[in-house]
Amino acid sequence: MNSNKSLSALSVRRMLLLGTLAGALMGSAHAEDRLAGLVQPVKASKPFRIGIAVVHLQDDFYKGIVYGIEDEAKRVGAEVVQVSVAGAYGNVREQFAQLEALKALKVDMVAFSAASFNGYDNALKTLKDSGIKVVAVGIPVGSKHVDFGVLQDDKEIGRTLAKEICKTGQLGRALTVPGPAGAEWARLRYVGFVEQSKSCPGLDVVEGAFGGSLGLQHGLTQTSDLLLRYPDAKYVYTPEISLGMGAAQAIRQQRKSVKVVSSSMVKEAIPMLKDGRFLAVVSEPGIIMGRLAVQFAARQLAGVPAKELKSADHSSPYPYFNVPPELITPANAATHPYEIYEIPPENWKLPTVR
Repeated sequence: MNSNKSLSALSVRRMLLLGTLAGALMGSAHAEDRLAGLVQPVKASKPFRIGIAVVHLQDDFYKGIVYGIEDEAKRVGAEVVQVSVAGAYGNVREQFAQLEALKALKVDMVAFSAASFNGYDNALKTLKDSGIKVVAVGIPVGSKHVDFGVLQDDKEIGRTLAKEICKTGQLGRALTVPGPAGAEWARLRYVGFVEQSKSCPGLDVVEGAFGGSLGLQHGLTQTSDLLLRYPDAKYVYTPEISLGMGAAQAIRQQRKSVKVVSSSMVKEAIPMLKDGRFLAVVSEPGIIMGRLAVQFAARQLAGVPAKELKSADHSSPYPYFNVPPELITPANAATHPYEIYEIPPENWKLPTVR
């Protein structure tokens, strides 16, 4: 009888231990899910303060970056003290003033999405000289005064979209709406798309002109004009989703059977993917980029190497991590984990914005 009780007690302890281990593993898996398995999450060795400067908050990409930074900051033991918004690409002077304001707040880290590729050397050097970590998030900036970047391989985004067209085997003419002039990310995606298309016999790319702004209206007008000039087109490439949605609208208005490829997912485009108006969209996981910026900063501020960062090379004057491209197609549009990659929760409220 005593022996049975001992066995019973041992069995209970084992079950409890297994349950505890299972819970720990599930918790660990959940923690890793938010980072898509790209890095192991860490806690900060001591609290630190973060300032954010982004181009705009008109789409889920930049909102996702801000949400990812803010949510991850709470998890690691940091604080977002201010979010600054330039308003549009090209608003460099506005960002100069915002960076100076963040310096005055004595933040430990500035997460920075530049309104232009060039022209930031002096402003960023001032931050660095003040002991502030500068992190390029989402888009590159042409300055060596950056501690590291959490970015994407923009050329690879363009290549990925061209490969997806080529895979269909239904080739022909592809129209292009390259995007705004002076935006390095748009240029690189376009270059990648055009270069990759040359490896796909039968895919004829109509090379477009850079210019205009981002937005549905510009994508609509540009695509409408192109479709009138090239009525036999089968595809339209745009580097960014608002232009892509405008292109899809132009195609519908002209009752054409033309597919769109683009990048940067927003919730408004999900129905367009499901019904096949988009052939493919490369996810731009702003949420994960924001989280990784905080994770790598926590490591650097603690003096711990971030082995996942690549060293500076010909493609970047500072160490960087490129988030791998994730392709969303009609086949996985209903199951893609948007809440992990791109789209902040509906009940999330932006922190203080200036």
